[in-house]
Amino acid sequence: MTIATIIDSAVLIAFFALSVDIIIQIIHIIKRRSSKDISLKGSLIRLVAVTIFLIKFVIAKDPILIIGQAFFVSAFAIYFILLAYFRR
Repeated sequence: MTIATIIDSAVLIAFFALSVDIIIQIIHIIKRRSSKDISLKGSLIRLVAVTIFLIKFVIAKDPILIIGQAFFVSAFAIYFILLAYFRR
């Protein structure tokens, strides 16, 4: 196993961990049916930032980063939609 393979695997695990964290937050919002204690503006800034990273990874043509970031952006977009929907 090469160093590049190890790093690619670690990157995918890191993206998975970030996505699991967001999914836990999604479940928390759905159960509480409220997102009033979470900053909508801050979350929008994070959504824009992670989308910019995805664009950069696509331009760089790195499939591992594209797959990981695309999954994370998708989970974060769902999170942001729920934040807005359950805003009270």
